[in-house]
Amino acid sequence: MNAYEIEQIEKDVKANFRLPLSFEGWADIERRARQERARVMGEAVAKFFAAVRAKLARVSRGVRTTAADCTSARLHHS
Repeated sequence: MNAYEIEQIEKDVKANFRLPLSFEGWADIERRARQERARVMGEAVAKFFAAVRAKLARVSRGVRTTAADCTSARLHHS
């Protein structure tokens, strides 16, 4: 046997003798996965509403600028 074959056999033996996770182990993995999903979703929602707020701010600035321009134009014509 060469070194590669021995290494593969050792990996296989380690994998076969590994004990299955206990109920607490699975519960811990599930809890961490839920927390990570909640964190990622929270960040996504926060980014979405930040983008919406920025877009509304740009639109409202445009409306105010247009209103100011119209008011200024009416005052010059009077």
